[in-house]
Amino acid sequence: MTQPEVEQAVAYYKQGYTCTQSILTSFADRYGLQKDLAFRIGEPFGAGTSCTNDMCGSVTGAIMVLGLQYGSAHSDDESARVYTYRCVNELIQRFKGIHGSIQCGDLLGYDLSDPQQLQTVWEKGLFMQLCPNLVRDAAQILIEMIGSTSTTKSE
Repeated sequence: MTQPEVEQAVAYYKQGYTCTQSILTSFADRYGLQKDLAFRIGEPFGAGTSCTNDMCGSVTGAIMVLGLQYGSAHSDDESARVYTYRCVNELIQRFKGIHGSIQCGDLLGYDLSDPQQLQTVWEKGLFMQLCPNLVRDAAQILIEMIGSTSTTKSE
């Protein structure tokens, strides 16, 4: 059964939001994060962190959600840090297991930091062909990791 956050993330992406915005905002209500703030926080991380060919924004957004779920606001909470890092590593390994990489350029097959290659990605419609599945998979992994109802570590 598909969870509402998964479908919402894909819907946001298809509306023109970045992959990071789509993931983070779909889970925002669970953590009391205002949607407009989630959209703004997530924006620069899309397209491999602002077209720098780095980590897929879907993975970045999912990592942000794991921080909301398991992270701590206290610098001396080493157990929260260790657990959060372990969860992030699991997320990355699971995403890599499905897609072979977490790097946006690898996933799309082009160097997004090269303006000509970025233009080719746009012209071929690769963002709309490939990225909805990346968003869906990252959101689904999150659901499997954090469950279908919100309970943060501090609750």
